[in-house]
Formats: sequence, C-alpha cells, structure tokens
Amino acid sequence: MFKQTLLSVSILSALAATPVLAAEEGASTEVIKVSGIRGSLISSMSVKQDGNGVVDAISAEDIGKFPDTNLAESLQRITGVSIDRSSGEGQQVTVRGMGPSFNLVTLNGRQMPNSGEGRAFDFSDIASEMVSGVEVYKTSSAAMQSGGIGALINITTARPLALGDKISASAKMSSDVKAGEITPQISGLISREITDNFGILFAGAYQQRKTEEDRLAVTRWNTNPNISGVENVQGLTSDNYFVPQQSMYSRRQDERTRINGNLVLQYKPSDNLSTTLDIMYADEEVDRYKQEAATWFSQNTAQSITFDNNGTTIAYDQGSSAVDFFAGKEVSRTLNKSAALGAEWKLTDSSTIEVEYSTAKSESNPDGEFNINQSDVQFDTPWGFEVSDELAYFTFDTQDMAANGSAGLRTWVNEMYQDNREDQIDQTRFDYSFDDGGNTKVKAGLMYTDQTKDIRNAQNDQTWDDFAWDVYGSQDVRDEDYSWNPVGGFMDAFGGAGGFADVNLGWFNFDPIVVRNHWLEDIDDNLPLDYFYPEYQTSSYTINEKTTSAYLELTSFTELAGEPLTIVVGARYEDTKIASTGNEQTLLELEFTDPEEDMNRIQSDFIKYTDESDYNILLPSLSVKYEATDELIMRFAASRSITRPSLNDMTSVRSIRGTRPGLLDASAGNPGLRPFVSDNLDLSAEWYFSDVDYVSVGAFVKNVSNFIVTRVFEEDINGVTDPSTGTDPTGPDAQDKVAIFNVSRPANGEDAQVYGYEIAGQYAFGDTGFGTVANVTLVFTDSDFDRENVGQTFAVTGLSHSANLVGYYEKDGFQARLAYNWRDEFLQRFGQNTLSTTEPTIVDAYSQLDLTVSYDLNDELSVFLEGINITDEAYRSHGRYANQLVEATDVGARYSVGIRGSF
Repeated sequence: MFKQTLLSVSILSALAATPVLAAEEGASTEVIKVSGIRGSLISSMSVKQDGNGVVDAISAEDIGKFPDTNLAESLQRITGVSIDRSSGEGQQVTVRGMGPSFNLVTLNGRQMPNSGEGRAFDFSDIASEMVSGVEVYKTSSAAMQSGGIGALINITTARPLALGDKISASAKMSSDVKAGEITPQISGLISREITDNFGILFAGAYQQRKTEEDRLAVTRWNTNPNISGVENVQGLTSDNYFVPQQSMYSRRQDERTRINGNLVLQYKPSDNLSTTLDIMYADEEVDRYKQEAATWFSQNTAQSITFDNNGTTIAYDQGSSAVDFFAGKEVSRTLNKSAALGAEWKLTDSSTIEVEYSTAKSESNPDGEFNINQSDVQFDTPWGFEVSDELAYFTFDTQDMAANGSAGLRTWVNEMYQDNREDQIDQTRFDYSFDDGGNTKVKAGLMYTDQTKDIRNAQNDQTWDDFAWDVYGSQDVRDEDYSWNPVGGFMDAFGGAGGFADVNLGWFNFDPIVVRNHWLEDIDDNLPLDYFYPEYQTSSYTINEKTTSAYLELTSFTELAGEPLTIVVGARYEDTKIASTGNEQTLLELEFTDPEEDMNRIQSDFIKYTDESDYNILLPSLSVKYEATDELIMRFAASRSITRPSLNDMTSVRSIRGTRPGLLDASAGNPGLRPFVSDNLDLSAEWYFSDVDYVSVGAFVKNVSNFIVTRVFEEDINGVTDPSTGTDPTGPDAQDKVAIFNVSRPANGEDAQVYGYEIAGQYAFGDTGFGTVANVTLVFTDSDFDRENVGQTFAVTGLSHSANLVGYYEKDGFQARLAYNWRDEFLQRFGQNTLSTTEPTIVDAYSQLDLTVSYDLNDELSVFLEGINITDEAYRSHGRYANQLVEATDVGARYSVGIRGSF
C-alpha cells in the first residue's frame, strides 16, 4: 500500500508557501530585499493583503535561493496548486482543478512557448536558481493576457538597476538514491551598475542529474474483448469484463544535463525613460538507456482467464508465447530561447506608456536526436499474469530462458523516432496608464501575438512479421553481471510481501544499436542503406495562430461606511485567426477486391493541405476589494476567461484508418475548434491579525463551456467513390456511390461547473523561531467520472483535493523547513499509456515530504542540505477499478549538499 496520511490529518495540516515578491498586474513592483524564511513570508503576506484580485506568489529567500529545487515543486506550496511529476521532479501544474493546458505561463509578462504538441508548459526547463519570483493570478483582469482559466502564472527574474551591485553563487552535489551516483550543480549571478543609469546582469546555471526509474505497467485494459476461444473462464459474473492488452516491466536510467543563462541590460537615459533588453536561454538534454520486458495478450487464444466480481482479470495463462525484450538508447533535447526589448516612458507625472517586442522559441530535438531508438528481441516461453493487491504483472520461467541462451531468440522490431517540434511566439504590446493620485486610475492597451507550432514526426517502426530474423549467432544478449528483480522491487516499494525472487531480467541486457548495425545488416546483405532510417509521417503539421487584443480597465478608489473600497472594472476584446497546414497523402481512388478485406487505396504523394478559421470574444471583468477594518479584507471578483484548444487538436490532416466495404473510417483534427470559455465568481475574506500572521478563506465557481470531446462526422474525401456499392456512376443514383467516411474529430460540445473552497494561513510562534504555513483546497464538479458507465467519454479531468503543511525554524543563522504535500486521487484523462482507448487513467492519492536545512557560516556564506521525497513515496495510477493497474513507478529520494554565497 502507498505510504499515505489520512485525509483528515492532511486537511488539518495543509500548506502553502504563499506569496512573497509579487505585484498586482500592471502596477509597479516595489523592490523588497527579502532574506530568510520569515522575511519572505512577511513580504508574501503584504502582497496578498495589498492586491486587488486573488493573487498568490512565491519568491527567492535571497538571490539564487529559491525555496525548492524546481519551480513546480515550489508552486505546489501555493493554495490550490497541484503538480504532475516526471522522474520524481515537478513538471506541470494544475490550479484549482484546471489541468496544465488551462494555465497560461509567462516570463516577465511574455507568453512562454513549449516544445510539446499542446499548450502546457514544462517547468523543469528552467532552473529555479534563475528565478526571483513566481506570481499566480487566480482571478482575471482586462489588463492580463488571456489563456488561463485556471490561472496566469508569471515567472520573474532579477533586474540590474533594481538589484544593484551583487554577486551570488552556489555549488552543490546531488544524489538520487536509486541511481546511486553523485552529480554536480552550480549557479551564479553577477549584477553591476556600470553607471548611475546603465546596468548589466548575467545569471547562469549548470546541472547534471542521474536518475533511475523502475516502472510496472498495463498499457491498456480492453473492455469486453472476444474470449470465445478460451476454454477455461472462471469467475465471470459482471455485465462488463476487462482484459489487459500488454503487461510490462521497465527500467529507465537517465542522465540529464541542463544549462540556463539570462542576460539583462538596462539603460535609463533620463528620469522619464528606461529601456530593458532581456535574453533567456535554456538547454536540457536527457540521455537515456532503458530496458523493458513485455507480453502481448491474445485474448482469444488464452488457456485460462479468471475474473473478480467487477470483471477485472486477476489471473491469466497464455501458454507458450513470445516475451518481448526491448532495449533503447535514446536522446531527448529541448532548447528554449527568448529575447525582449522594452521601454517605459513617463509622458507626464500622471501618464505612462510601456512598449515591448518579444520573440521566443522552444524546440525539441533540434539536431535530429532520436527520442525513440530501440530494438526488440523475442523469446517464446510459457507465461502468465496475475493481480496482487496494488500490483499487476506477468511471470515466466527465467531458468528455462537462461539455459537456452541465445537459442530461439529473434529480432522483431527496430524503432527509430525523431519528434522535432518547434513553438515560436512573437508578441508586441502597447500599454498606457493614467494615474494622477485621485479616485480613478485608467489603463488601456493593445497586444498582437503570432504563434506557430510546427510538428515534424519521423519514424521507421520496422516490424519483421513474416521474416523475423534469428539473432546473429556470434552475439550473446545475456549479461550475467547485470541483475534486476522488478517484481520484488515493486513489492518493496508498495509495501507488499516479497515474492517471485526468481524473476531476474538481467539476462536481456543488450545494445539496440548493435542489433541494427550488426545483427540485422550482417544477416541480410540486400537491405538498402536507408532501410532503418525514419521517414516523415502524415502526423506532421503546422498551426499558425494570430491574436489581436485590446483592453480598457478603470480602477475606482472610494469608501463604504467610511472604510476603503476599491473597484476594478474592465473588458478585453480579442480576435483570433488560425491557419492549419499538414502533409497529407490525399485519397484519389479506392479499388474493391474482397468484401472481407480493406479496399486498396490509391493516394497522392505528400501535399500541403490547409484549413482556416477565426473567432472573436469579449472578456469582461470586475473585482471589488473592501477593507472592512484594519485587519479584515473582503473580496469579490467576476470575470470571463478563456483557454484556447490544444494545438495538436487543430491539425487539418486526415488519416484513413479503414476501408473495408461498409466500414470506412478516418480521423482528423479540427481547425474550427472554439476556445473553452469560463464564467468565474470568487468570494474571499482575509484576517491579518499581526505583521506576520493571517488566515484566509475563499470560494470559487467556474462555469466552463466548450469542453472538447471526440465525435464522428460523415464526410466524403476528395469526392472519391466507393466501388463496393456497385452503383452505375452514369445512372440516377450516381451520388450514392460517393464514399462516405466516418471521420472522428475533436469537437466542442460539453459544459461543466467546477467549484471549490480554499483555506490558508501562516503563524509564527512569537520569537521562538518556529512557524508554520498551511492550506487546503477542496475542488468539486457536476461532471464527475462514473466508473460503472463503460460508455462514458467525458468528465472533468485533473480535479483533486490538495493539502500542504510547512513547519520551519529560523534563528541564529540556522534554518530548517519540513514541507508536506498531499494530492487526492484524480481522473487524469480518458486513455491509458500509449495505446488508443477511452478507458480512464486515475492517479492514486500521493503525498511527499521534503526537507531543507541551512546554516550561515558568516554574513556571506552558508551551507545547506536538501532532501526531496525523503520517505521514498512511489507513484501509481489505475483504470476503472482500483486493481486495474495502469502504471506504477518508483524513483526514490533525492539529496543534495552544498554551499551558497552572496556578496
């Protein structure tokens, strides 16, 4: 079982490292020198107190000293923010139950691209040492860029004229316990005021990290497959039953190298004019060696299947069949570059103009790296499958396989994939503000955003089918010195009993490049030189999105019952144009041969196929802040916000899946998708009962429309006729002969309400040095997942309760912080791993404990210790029922020791 804390305890011991350095959108940011945990929390509380909308933030406790080793891991301390992890490191964030694609991420106010197919930003791309603060705006205003129904998250970096002369540096050695190796990480910042009006800042970071991840998975649970050929079926009493499609063990060893750099030049030629040039660089490369053992279930030929009461397969005997052993040597690289040139011109004492142009690009595998590069060696042997508590796995006779050595082995698959993705965003903005110190403040502005997502997928996916070669005789895939007992390891990770100690997969350790370059090419001299090289696929496409925005916002300062009342009202108008271009082999003709077989397709060479659409929307907003007393603040906000559909859903390319007579199927994207639209209400109260202590409570409602689901449309393709109908094309029924395909497309079509409650606070125990920060968020929806409804294809994903607790001590140069984070079970998506299905993936409840300790050697130097996931929690997800394992991963704890200096 997972090591979990009860929900009741979690709620009582919530957490949030609430705001520290932030400013209300559009307001000038006061530079506050924050040093230490307590000073950071005081600053964060004042930001929360002074803001007009609902905004939280977190900042560096000192230059180069962010609270956590990863931005996402720091963000999870904020009320209502949860994270998704990869290799034990925070990657993407969910805010108030709205998943990663529903949150807009900006860098110093500029939209950030990402190299994925969607819109979700990967926070692991940027080293935390480069960042001075992160602001989370949970309510919208007209002056804010649209795109985040969950939140707008703004990453801020330092500025030389604000920071002054400063040098800071840190060096640490880290170790992921499972990987067992020590790796370095260094960072530094130099800020100099060259003259009174010119400053330069450079920050850089370099990190190496080695991780080892063990994974146990069922790639898909099939619903009601054909089992008519199975002789021994036991326990089947439910209306629906579920059989796994593939079971696998895998071990992944990653070596990650990350380089970050930031250069900022500031020039202030006069008191009324200042200019800033900001350049950011991030380069992350992951070199991976992985091993995988997998079995493929042929349900209709199984010898026996046993089901439990809910119809889940708990025991399965396939008999003698192939076991696949994959080995991969892969490289994934992400390169991010951005630059911005901006100016602020104070026209008069009350009028200010700000202009900025920025360009940013994120690219994956820019030098043609193969992010999938693996080979498969098969061996026939009897194997079975069973479910035990939280685990599901296959078993086989390793002694028989070891005794036979290379005899009977054959190569089966050689895969090379190259996913090159580019996301380019160019933005120009103009903002005007008028503030004469009176009762009204005016803001207005224009923004133009040009985003292009270019997806180029190349693969070979070579399978041998009818001509599988035996493994080259002089090669031996076994490595007697390598040992791995995956089942026993997962039993330990999930608290189960040990067992299956004889399952040792060390023998299948081999080099996939040797398979391709020596075994296969030596066996068949007739293979062309480019036989294994990838080819670009029809899944390659380009999406261009141009958005023009204009806004007007008024802020009124008045009184109610003699106490201050601030009202902010505004509207933002946006016009968006989309052009979707893809490489398509257009269908030219169908040839009928057999009523039981697919018809032959005659297709063109790859041609460019473009589709276009556009839409516009008005986004009004209102926020009210009432300072009822010196200690009590009440807030109300109402707004309309949007999140644009995922770019990978808008490809225009059509892909034909089946052409059997009467069953013509195809799939495609939908460039005409409209954005998700949310009408939002927020209500909160905050009690500040000392200069460091507060409690806040809040409630929110989001009525979201235009959720995207998959629907089937009847369409013809290029007017191609269907020869299987036999209709005379010259007769009166000629139209009946046009081939009508059932085309599956994403479409807008579902509405849902998301609502929830937030409680947060912080308290310092006098002058003892001890303190605590806590929060809890409860999130609900009217569109829940119903596990008994097998046909359900829509529910709101990502919704989960969360809770956090931080306890800290800071006195006499000694700092210690223990941070606990908990996230409840949640529906992650419809779909499981890599195989197509509408079955759900549900992530189990997860909790993690992190520790940081530091000691100041003097005013400039300190030493520190960091521990991430110190209780060694593992991750698990399941399908419709709790015992339908989808994935279990074990990464382990990570520890770092280092020294930090600030001068």
